[in-house]
Amino acid sequence: MENVGAVTYSEGYLCRGETPTLDKMLRFSTTNLHELAHMWFGNLVTMKWWNDLWLNESFAEYMSHLSMSKSPKISHFHSTVWVSFLREKFAGISADVLSSTHPICIQTEQVASTDQVMALFDGIAYGKGSAWLNQLFNLLGYETMSKGLQVYF
Repeated sequence: MENVGAVTYSEGYLCRGETPTLDKMLRFSTTNLHELAHMWFGNLVTMKWWNDLWLNESFAEYMSHLSMSKSPKISHFHSTVWVSFLREKFAGISADVLSSTHPICIQTEQVASTDQVMALFDGIAYGKGSAWLNQLFNLLGYETMSKGLQVYF
């Protein structure tokens, strides 16, 4: 969870008396970067209302994987980071085939209660939304998207 000046984690990320597996280190790293993306970009991409929750979560999810794939200091993750991304994408696909499926962006009038907001924190917001951003980056190119984000920010 991102908080002002601090990222907090559940105990599942702690390695007490064990050597963490590459997968566990990867999950911790992507989660850490996801939460840091919220801290750095959250106010810039945070939705005006809950119907655009996907943008906040998808952007943080995609940026965590993209930044790991570009960092020379963690090159040992480069071959597995996009496999991890596929897990999120498939979570979105799995949520998308259920009767509870919904568009990535919900109409404002459809989000009127806390229960409706909580239901939006799902594989569609994280996985399908970040897969859509990945497609956009691939379609327009990294340089074009980087310039667009710089203008937006």
